[in-house]
Amino acid sequence: MGSVTAINTFSLRPGVARAEFEAFSRTQDRPNCLAFDVVQSFEVFVSKEDNSRVDIVELMTVTSWDEWVAVRDTAPALKSVVARFEELVDVESVYTVLTRRASDVED
Repeated sequence: MGSVTAINTFSLRPGVARAEFEAFSRTQDRPNCLAFDVVQSFEVFVSKEDNSRVDIVELMTVTSWDEWVAVRDTAPALKSVVARFEELVDVESVYTVLTRRASDVED
């Protein structure tokens, strides 16, 4: 079984600027997540539409989704990152689609 790419979409809490989230992502979220071997890549995209229901789209490729969830939920290095994420993001708006590359499909 190959890698899993999670497509995460979400909105920011009222009053949180996209630039504030971008700074958090650049300095805390991405570097800390990418420090774990389970995370192969992590890209963040910011919506250009002011009235979009989605402010942020993240693409995170991991070797195993279950392993990533275990790391995310238990690693001491991520505790403050997760707490800050929850301060910035409307956690009720988080939607995740787990995908695989079409080329990974066996005939």
